[in-house]
Amino acid sequence: MSVFYTAFKKGVAVLVFLVSTPAISLDLNFITLEVAPWAYHDKVSNKLKGIFPDLVREIDSRTLHTINMTLTPYVRIDRELESGRQDCTMLIRGVERDKFVILGELILDHPMGVIPRKDISLVKYEDLTKVTVSVLRDLNITDKFDLDKKIKKQYDTDYEMGLRKMNHKRLDAIAGAIPTIQYLAKTNGMENMLGEPLELSSEPVFFQCSRNSQKNHVINEFNSIIRQIKSDGVLDEILKKNE
Repeated sequence: MSVFYTAFKKGVAVLVFLVSTPAISLDLNFITLEVAPWAYHDKVSNKLKGIFPDLVREIDSRTLHTINMTLTPYVRIDRELESGRQDCTMLIRGVERDKFVILGELILDHPMGVIPRKDISLVKYEDLTKVTVSVLRDLNITDKFDLDKKIKKQYDTDYEMGLRKMNHKRLDAIAGAIPTIQYLAKTNGMENMLGEPLELSSEPVFFQCSRNSQKNHVINEFNSIIRQIKSDGVLDEILKKNE
């Protein structure tokens, strides 16, 4: 867009011609974990649903950029970001991932812990030494839990695998994001299998962009939009919708 205005220099009127540079619109690739209610494919509509897709669509409506969403098992996310094939994610922070992402805005806090089968009671941390627990690799619960060799752990690729093992009594408990595990158990008809969770921490979910992406300079723009979405109450509406 061209703009004219009149300026005065040493008493002489000068016509100034300005050319405004249009904002650059980018195609961006966002990736996250495929697990309800965070993000999943609706079997009826075949559309992406959940907290992540709703939040990305809201961000997309507030920017000139186009955002493409990819959902994948947890184990693939890090290599996609490290390679730069995917630009950004919204995910719990990971120790290894910190080496190749730029950490952005805090989105929400997720209660983390261990949920046993209903016939098992976990009252205190020390009770964990009596059970076998399903754990996702590179998912941080707490430093104490992650490094504790007294706890018997089985490493699985996703929460549903852990839930199936619990259902067949091949293990006793599952560790991770408590609301997500409870939601998955409910949607798979296993909610009556779960006992009371032992909460160990509250894990922050951050906006993160790959250091190897050519488009990671958008992080400041997106951080600002996420802050707006939180302050105007839209994030709370998205969370309530996906309970």
